Amino acid sequence: MNQKIQCLLVIVVAVAGIGAKDSATQNGAPNESNGGEERVVTIRMDPYMDLCRGVYVPPPSLASSLYCWYDVRNAHSVISPSKVEALSNDPFVALFHEFVHDGEIAQLQALGTPHIKQSGATNDSWLPVFYENHQTYTLHDRDHPVVERLTKRIERRTGLSCDTAEDLKVIYNEVGAFKTAALDAIHKKEDAQRFAYAGDRLATMLFFLSDVTNGGYTIFPKLRVAIRPQKGTAAFWYNLKETGEGNVQMKYSICPLQDDQKWTAKKLIHTRGNELRQLCRPESAPKSEK
Repeated sequence: MNQKIQCLLVIVVAVAGIGAKDSATQNGAPNESNGGEERVVTIRMDPYMDLCRGVYVPPPSLASSLYCWYDVRNAHSVISPSKVEALSNDPFVALFHEFVHDGEIAQLQALGTPHIKQSGATNDSWLPVFYENHQTYTLHDRDHPVVERLTKRIERRTGLSCDTAEDLKVIYNEVGAFKTAALDAIHKKEDAQRFAYAGDRLATMLFFLSDVTNGGYTIFPKLRVAIRPQKGTAAFWYNLKETGEGNVQMKYSICPLQDDQKWTAKKLIHTRGNELRQLCRPESAPKSEK
């Protein structure tokens, strides 16, 4: 019996010693037994990794506050309600499912045929040659009825005016294309002068015109939101705070495209004409200096 008690005491002392060593190491104190050579190394996982791989799982406290609904805010929506999925409540980020139809997507791509050069094998080499993995072209409402129809649909679904919005920008990507952190709000002097009449970029509507097998996610690292490209879906978010300042939380990145091709389109909505549509809350007013 005494031998068992002694063995237990030895085990307890050994475990206690190991625990003390680990805690000292975690607190940054060097271990005196080896001359203070041990140091604490903090490993911090890059938040981009899980978001770009599409494996990030939001905590239950956040996921439970998100929901989907049918938007019937106007007469047109009663006939064809919008399928809306909230990805973030504050700041607001949402998906409009089945926003663009296949026929409209084909027409938008056809309008850019003279401008886009897709990669392919050349005569002098068996390797594919990439002309450029990121190409864009813009379309005005007057260029084709489908462009005008999309603009009117944006106004109905978001409740915002597109009178001062920028032209629709269609974007074609090939393997390897990516985009580092960006905020659609105006921050360059030349852009501020260019859009002096229209004001700042209030909101963004991003259309996904093709499905993607691997990569190509649009992510908001600060919000822990990842959007997988899904043909026909549109993502919507606000770029500004209620004070009119650019919201740094809305910085987004586009993960590297690993295969296939990717087609998207973007509509940037400005503040001019939306003063009474996007009201400011009293608590968001700038604080006076005392």
